[in-house]
Amino acid sequence: MTRTEPAAPVPRSGPAPVQGIGMLIGLLFLVLGACELIPGVTADHRLFGVFAVSGAWTLVHLITGAVAVFCSRSSTLASRFLVAGGVLYVILGIAGLLPLPDAVDDFMPMNTAGVCLALGLGTAMVILGAGWLRNAPGRER
Repeated sequence: MTRTEPAAPVPRSGPAPVQGIGMLIGLLFLVLGACELIPGVTADHRLFGVFAVSGAWTLVHLITGAVAVFCSRSSTLASRFLVAGGVLYVILGIAGLLPLPDAVDDFMPMNTAGVCLALGLGTAMVILGAGWLRNAPGRER
């Protein structure tokens, strides 16, 4: 009898799912930042009449989107961005629940809708990024 060797794993071609998620979140932030710059969409310092915005907040969204798109080039970078960016947005969401000085509130205006969005999106980003880091293909267990 001859013994057969187990088949070598076939390398995947194309981007990993976490890269697509990172790209999607990056494009979401870029579109959000672009919408904040459009006068008809942003009225009375509110995006769609719901989310409080400021010039600095718009810049944060545009930079976050650009970094996410850049990090989507690699699955490791994409998953690390999702974890780090998610943690930062959860911290911003928690900070929005606290009574902050007016100077901070001018930079980072957070209303109830913004807090819910930051906490929800940040938590989802952490879960997706950490899950991929933990279960990444080729990782020794």
